[in-house]
Amino acid sequence: MRMHQCYYCEQLFESKEQLYEHVEIHSDIERNKEIMDRKKKAEERDPVKPKVKKVE
Repeated sequence: MRMHQCYYCEQLFESKEQLYEHVEIHSDIERNKEIMDRKKKAEERDPVKPKVKKVE
């Protein structure tokens, strides 16, 4: 039986289908990291001023 290995964490799977389902988790994590990194860099370039509500 041929095993399939995740290139992110080296976990072994019996089928390609199981591997593909597992790799989606890593892909989602990577995508979210990328989005947060972009957001952080954008905030560093152009800091968001805190919104202050006027109280009268």
